[in-house]
Amino acid sequence: MKLLSVMLTPHDSNMSYYDGNVVRYHKLERSKQIKRYGWDDAHSWARDLKQIWDISLSDVDEIACCVNYQFTDIDSPNSLPELITVGEFFPAVDIRKVFPNDNLEWMQHSKVSLLNHHYCHALSTWMLNQPDICIVIDGLGDSRSWSVFNKDKLIDSGHIKEFGSIGWAMKDYGFGIGLQANHANDLAGKLMGLQSYGNIDKEYYNFLKNQNYNIQNINDIFSLNHWLNHKGHLLLAKLTQLDHIKTVHHYMGEVLVNFFKKYASASDTIGYSGGVAQNVIWNTVLRQHFPKLIIPPHSSDEGLSLGGLEFLRRKNNLPKFKLDNFPYIESDESPDSTPTLETIRHAAKLLANGKTVGWYQGHGEVGPRALGNRSILMNPCMSNGRNKINEIKNREQFRPFGASVLKAHTSTYFETDNEDPYMLYVANVRPKYRDQLESITHVDNTCRIQTVDDRNPIYKQLLTEFYNLTGVPILLNTSLNIAGKPIAGYLENARELFYTSKIDAMFIGDQYLLK
Repeated sequence: MKLLSVMLTPHDSNMSYYDGNVVRYHKLERSKQIKRYGWDDAHSWARDLKQIWDISLSDVDEIACCVNYQFTDIDSPNSLPELITVGEFFPAVDIRKVFPNDNLEWMQHSKVSLLNHHYCHALSTWMLNQPDICIVIDGLGDSRSWSVFNKDKLIDSGHIKEFGSIGWAMKDYGFGIGLQANHANDLAGKLMGLQSYGNIDKEYYNFLKNQNYNIQNINDIFSLNHWLNHKGHLLLAKLTQLDHIKTVHHYMGEVLVNFFKKYASASDTIGYSGGVAQNVIWNTVLRQHFPKLIIPPHSSDEGLSLGGLEFLRRKNNLPKFKLDNFPYIESDESPDSTPTLETIRHAAKLLANGKTVGWYQGHGEVGPRALGNRSILMNPCMSNGRNKINEIKNREQFRPFGASVLKAHTSTYFETDNEDPYMLYVANVRPKYRDQLESITHVDNTCRIQTVDDRNPIYKQLLTEFYNLTGVPILLNTSLNIAGKPIAGYLENARELFYTSKIDAMFIGDQYLLK
């Protein structure tokens, strides 16, 4: 049986396909080379399906989709009939019943199910452990900012008009203080890095706590008016705004812990997804209380089509999908060779000598984090390393960089014993190494780390060879792109990055370019 799942929204459009044997995945920004690319109509995706996988609608037995309402004659999501009801099984809604006046070719397909945004998020962890509870928190999904599922039942949810939205609050706050991004959805991540430069205002923290603000009071938690009243003067409020967002961000972590405790215990396996699940600081706080927390690397909207595919699998009672080489499943261009040990050692030597190295191997990672197949790498001990990488990537100076570490050495350099293959948590850099690892140590002494093991043998070998040369089993690891552009998806993208930036070397399979 051949199943297709598509994410039809104006940003981060993606699709997944099961041909009866293999699962394929593609995020359109990788082929379009437009960051957060989204289809701007409801029919062009079929042409992309043909171009990328040579698949026609007639080849597909069943389709699942999330649809953005700008593609229809419906004015607002609120006018759409409710697709899920608390306590009831999520129905498979025939799209022709919801949009009876649309005559698009794909909507006339014999089987097309319209799925709820948050339900797709909840199902998208299927390649990881099976969760007991699924919690989804994002900016907005079908009018909801959060939902909680127990198996296939929605047990609670929050409407954005009633409770506000964490994702939107972070985005709006970033915009309000002058952060800039090519896409508004990138503002929350930048704010996460910036808030580390502030200090917790204990009195204001106590105010938030005494008010008992929780996930139902998001607008109050992020309120600038409350901060103005606390400081007593507009100028003082503006001059101390970093302290405000630091305090709010810290308090929000506690709010999330209490929210999770309402639905799950420490022994539960919790699937957590949605855009807010990209916040590595909150994730780290949550995992301290819920050690079985599961967050997929594609927790934001780019994972929705994988969730839709799982819906179709369950609906048709098919065996569980096999997904080899996860998370390196992007349907992009793979080099026609793999690096030999000699080539890997050459790259390690360049890194040891302070060179910046582009690393393009195999297929790309699903999700926004570079995990060793689409990376820019550098020696983390370089005293001017942060400035050098920022110059290449044209990034703001206040933003932190992540790092890859050989799994066996993690606890030596970082205050954690946890495995983190997807770079979704932070760990404190141990005090004795903070000066040495200056380029990856953030202002709050943390680092977003990726633990590397045999799941990526080529990247592990590179780290091992670098360790043999330097005694340091760590590399600064940032994505293979420059600001405002998506991660390289094709060989020509990697070559273009090499020739148009100040990067020193680019390794593509077993071939490399040097300056």
